[in-house]
Amino acid sequence: MRKKSNGAASGTRMLVAEPAKGGSERRRPPVRLFIGVLVAAVLFVALLVSLTGQSGGSSRAGGQDIPAASQPPGKPGGSGGKSKATGKAAGVPVGYPQSKEGVAAAAANFEIARSSRSYITNKPYRDKLIGLIMAPESVANQISQDDQATAQLIAGFGLQDPKASGLMLRSACLGTRVSSYSDQVASVEVWMTSVAGVPTEKAKLPVSARWTTYTYNLQWRDGDWKVTSIASVDGPTPLQSDGSSPSSLETFRTAEEEFNAPPYVG
Repeated sequence: MRKKSNGAASGTRMLVAEPAKGGSERRRPPVRLFIGVLVAAVLFVALLVSLTGQSGGSSRAGGQDIPAASQPPGKPGGSGGKSKATGKAAGVPVGYPQSKEGVAAAAANFEIARSSRSYITNKPYRDKLIGLIMAPESVANQISQDDQATAQLIAGFGLQDPKASGLMLRSACLGTRVSSYSDQVASVEVWMTSVAGVPTEKAKLPVSARWTTYTYNLQWRDGDWKVTSIASVDGPTPLQSDGSSPSSLETFRTAEEEFNAPPYVG
């Protein structure tokens, strides 16, 4: 597991700069706002990176199982029906074709599931999912690693409740790349983005975003792709250069309540 040093961050009551008085034009955020958000984001990365290779985040509020998508935004590799799963287990698509398209869809959907709020906050669900997607010899180690990493993540956000009430955690797949492939083994890179935090004034950290590239190693076992190991590095990360400030806490609370979870691909 790749480790980063944790930085200390002070709480920020407001994530947006107040508008300039006497006009509708928004004032550019002060430098201290950017510094505060940057420090908090670095701490968020240090916390969430402990889950790289173990877990990530996205689902609706309330710890519900991840819903399946009826209209996915795109197919890995532009493969049409060649990446379609044939069934579901614990709400997650399974039964992928023995093809590059199939293994790319498997890796993407597995990481979307592992990057859900349910995965972070619901241990029985997490254990069940690991048992479904991992090769049998990798299950025990993955469960042990993920239990430790998720506990650190929840504590890092200042949450005492094991179910992490109030935690906002959303993730989406930005793309996949099959770096090696045969009919029996494959390696797939999955580029993910995550938004996480507790959208309250007393939160230890503001809601922050990060980008990660996960590397999935998979084997063809019993008619489906099974994961043997997962690793990660920082993914391609954009710079917000237009001077815009973060959204308000109320905006994040509304989004968490009203927006569906990102759909599965393929």
